[in-house]
Amino acid sequence: MAPIVRAEAAASEALGTMTPKVVQAMKDAGLFWMLLEAKAGGFQAPMVDCMEAWEEIAAADGSAGWSLMANSTGTAVPYAFCSDEAVAEIYGGPEKPIMAGMLGPGGMAVETNGALQGSGKYRFGSGSLHATWVGSGMFVMDDKAMRKLPDGSPVVRVCWRPREEVKFEHEWDVMGLRGTGSVDYSLTDVTVPEGFHHERSITRSPRDWRLYDIGIAGLACAGHTGFALGVMRRALEEITRIAFGKKRPAYATVLGEQPVFRHDFAYHEASYHAARDFTLRFYGEIQDHLEAGGELTPAMRARFRQNCIFVHKVASEVVRFCHVMGGSESLRNPSDLGRCMRDIHVATQHIFVDTIAMQDIAVPILAEWQGFATRQAAV
Repeated sequence: MAPIVRAEAAASEALGTMTPKVVQAMKDAGLFWMLLEAKAGGFQAPMVDCMEAWEEIAAADGSAGWSLMANSTGTAVPYAFCSDEAVAEIYGGPEKPIMAGMLGPGGMAVETNGALQGSGKYRFGSGSLHATWVGSGMFVMDDKAMRKLPDGSPVVRVCWRPREEVKFEHEWDVMGLRGTGSVDYSLTDVTVPEGFHHERSITRSPRDWRLYDIGIAGLACAGHTGFALGVMRRALEEITRIAFGKKRPAYATVLGEQPVFRHDFAYHEASYHAARDFTLRFYGEIQDHLEAGGELTPAMRARFRQNCIFVHKVASEVVRFCHVMGGSESLRNPSDLGRCMRDIHVATQHIFVDTIAMQDIAVPILAEWQGFATRQAAV
């Protein structure tokens, strides 16, 4: 896949979405359905394998890696959390579906006999231009007041509808991730039958595969993190290529032989491996824990976001180092290193990567450490 994705990267960026050639190659390889159970026609792939696939495609082209992670995680969500009847309709056709959409609340709906009727406007529907079904989050209204969950937060139902019911805005003009097709879209007075919508915060799947119990947040964090690892890896590859063919005027030899560059490269390359090893170990342990019958603790769930934010911070630092060291070769278009810089810094603006969340993430993690310290003191 990677050579195809690399060769099509510039064309995808110009088109504003993955080219038909790349989309077809991903279909042929089955990558959109990595996270579907085998009995539904998917790979039921271990999460570590999925992380490595997102990394590989993102290293070939950040936009393609981003689109793939959005489509492959999104395609798992209605299968994991919709009713048996809805799953049979969505996934039982002659062609396997591809999902996309903005699952956060962008609209409002009222419920009648289990069905929702509502409208909404949504932004950043990554990968939606080749999707066949679209998910959209809606607040549920009762007498003009938002319905609340037991903890006081608003009910947000993720509604799944065929693309024919969605109106897309095809303008996507941004600094980075230009080939993701993350267009805006809207739904107008749609009816979502019972079973085709589910609570966004649900973390217990009615399906057999216990991996789905990581929930929407866990799936999303995994995809974003795999993307960031790939862009970071590509930047290190590009600066290595540049460093041994580039000699700056004030340097006695090529960049790759300069002691300061070597020193800093070694640290940043170690940062990539540390972030990657943390990620793969963490998701491997989570999957083993769930498939052994365990339930995720609050600290485990907090670490999905912790890992995602941390890896993006590392990636932005590594890519920036590579970009600065690339000098003018990072600036002149087309530039693969320049694309890495633009893509990773756009990715850091995503709500899942907002570092302010660390203050809340720390609460259950600190509680876990406090419990450990108390047990140690008792011993």
